[in-house]
Amino acid sequence: MRKLRRLTPAAIFLFGLVFLPEVNGAQPVDFSKSVVRGPVSDESIYFVMTDRYANGDTSNDSAHLTGGALESGFNPSDIGWWHGGDFKGLTENLTRIKDLGFTSIWITPPVKQQYVQGQSAGYHGYWGIDFTTVDPHLGTEADFKDFVSASHKLGLKVIIDVVANHTADVIRYTDGSYNYRDIERYPYRDAKKKPFIPGLVAGKSTFPKLSVDYSFPHKPVVDDAKKNIKNPAWLNDLTNYHNRGNSTFSGTSNGDGDFYGLDDLFTEKPEVVAGWIQVWSDWITKFDIDGLRIDTFRHVNPEFWKAVIPKVLAVARSAGKPDFPIFGEVAVSDADVLSEYVISGQTPSVLDFTFQRFMAAYTQGYLPASGLPAFFNSDDYYTSAKTSAYDLVTFLGNHDMGRIGMFINSSSETDGQKLQRAELANALLFFLRGAPVIYYGDEKGMTGTGGDKAARQDMFATAVDYWKYAPRIGGTAIGDRSSFDVINPLEIQITELAQIVAANPALRNGVQQIISADANIFAVSRYQGSQEYVVAFNSTESSQKARFQVSTPESQWSKLTGSGSFASSKTELSVEIPARSYLVLKAKSQFRPTNKISVALSKPVLDIYTNGWYGVAAKVPGNEFVEVTFAARYLGKPWKILGTSDRRTFTSATTAGGLHRVYLRPKEFKKGAVLELQAIAKNQKGTIAWSNIVKVTLPIKKSKLRS
Repeated sequence: MRKLRRLTPAAIFLFGLVFLPEVNGAQPVDFSKSVVRGPVSDESIYFVMTDRYANGDTSNDSAHLTGGALESGFNPSDIGWWHGGDFKGLTENLTRIKDLGFTSIWITPPVKQQYVQGQSAGYHGYWGIDFTTVDPHLGTEADFKDFVSASHKLGLKVIIDVVANHTADVIRYTDGSYNYRDIERYPYRDAKKKPFIPGLVAGKSTFPKLSVDYSFPHKPVVDDAKKNIKNPAWLNDLTNYHNRGNSTFSGTSNGDGDFYGLDDLFTEKPEVVAGWIQVWSDWITKFDIDGLRIDTFRHVNPEFWKAVIPKVLAVARSAGKPDFPIFGEVAVSDADVLSEYVISGQTPSVLDFTFQRFMAAYTQGYLPASGLPAFFNSDDYYTSAKTSAYDLVTFLGNHDMGRIGMFINSSSETDGQKLQRAELANALLFFLRGAPVIYYGDEKGMTGTGGDKAARQDMFATAVDYWKYAPRIGGTAIGDRSSFDVINPLEIQITELAQIVAANPALRNGVQQIISADANIFAVSRYQGSQEYVVAFNSTESSQKARFQVSTPESQWSKLTGSGSFASSKTELSVEIPARSYLVLKAKSQFRPTNKISVALSKPVLDIYTNGWYGVAAKVPGNEFVEVTFAARYLGKPWKILGTSDRRTFTSATTAGGLHRVYLRPKEFKKGAVLELQAIAKNQKGTIAWSNIVKVTLPIKKSKLRS
């Protein structure tokens, strides 16, 4: 087994059951509710970099310019320049994407770019200058509308990548310095030179008027030829930018520094808030898009998102799109940090970088099965009255960090073993909780040597010499061929996985309960509508056996896909799975709940890996599928739902097993308040049991941690 650096624990708990009677003697209130699942939870997403996918119209390759690569940015033999992919090419290949089994297509930003910056071009879409229309390299507005319409006819949603944090690099500073200047030494000043703190007036009508001459640590200026280059017009107002210099990606620069030199917008200003609401609303009403992936999400202040996203979702509902996926890119792999963006109401969902971190390590054999429960136990961080981890968008590689194929290909294993690991990776992505994203080309076995430019290969016949001869998992170097003209075993497998999920939706949006993380086999139960499934994985280099309990007793089981053997007894399954493989089983009998149910609530315990959150855990005896809703209230007041848990924690070095759990976040309640906590357990028959009531005073004292 290969070694991996120590992974951050999810949580630490001391669990002591407290069995107390109902303290107030009143008729208990039924506040139970089901786990929240949002619009992205049942999606399967294909992520495309439009310029690198398919060239359906060569006439737009140079954006109809004639001045060469330095003007148009078109140079298909260089990995940092435009290559010719466009909306027509996408439209011509939509049936292929649909046939692979995807329900949504996510494309890189389609807006008009600053074609060239420095020694590279804006082929990727993140250097926008006109956010109201499409880039001519990609086609016309009519081409984009045709692409959206054709997608809808096939039942595919169109999710576009958007950026609020920055625009293309147009602004210069008169002092010639681009070093970041911190707010303590160089405060913002209003037009009368009076210092102010943006966070105190973010989005408010009291936001002060600003001056180009006095308000910023660097005085901004734009060349005459570019004074009106951006659209809408409010983007040309230099006081709508932070003008602090390049981000150091630490401290306050994370929010108001220029992202690698790109012009960082003053998203605290009401004009900027209103401007982006209008821009994204227009993409819904004018172009009929179905969702947003938001770039550089964490570099924008929370007040902005809390103002913008509800308005955009309201526009989507008015346009007949009640299920409008929105997920942010927060490039952090710690679940406690990621979950803050969801729990705080900034965004309905985020890309699950924690999933990528753990699953890539497990896929490569660096992390044993016993290392996975700590990660999945941290799903409780996302549980609230409005959110859950089922809404996270999962992935294994992307256009920034590099492909999962690159990680797998870095080993010294044989080609056949690498293919097995790639298939294992796909199974983890498709059968574990969340909405999976496949990065275009992964189904063709693309690898690459790094992230960013090195991970953005052409699907069509490439003019980049290295890409012609780069190794591919499950295939050979592409040479002068188009990837569309070769069949890779990975795309056959992905199609099969998608078909299985479509026929067995519990494998996408059902309960996920860990049932094994021993003997190097990781196994979960997926459950929905009285039907239980078991998915087991083995990432080691040898065949492994495991025995574990299931919730559907005395059932026979059938194999849906994968490799290995299995046998069932009254309450257990025994499996043997070959190296680098997986196995998916379906119970032949339906799960039947019993009439007996009880629940006991523990006292909250501080989780030191969070921002002062307290775990609230309940114990429901047995092994049945139950939902446990937790609530808190001020004495004599109505209950406030903390969230609902539909699965138990699994024992790890850092967390007690067998617990339904949510979190109490003291910031949501008055300091010094006395709270009552209670849990309601509901089984699959709808039978309800109330827990004891636990009283706590905020802040909670004498919390202990398990060593």
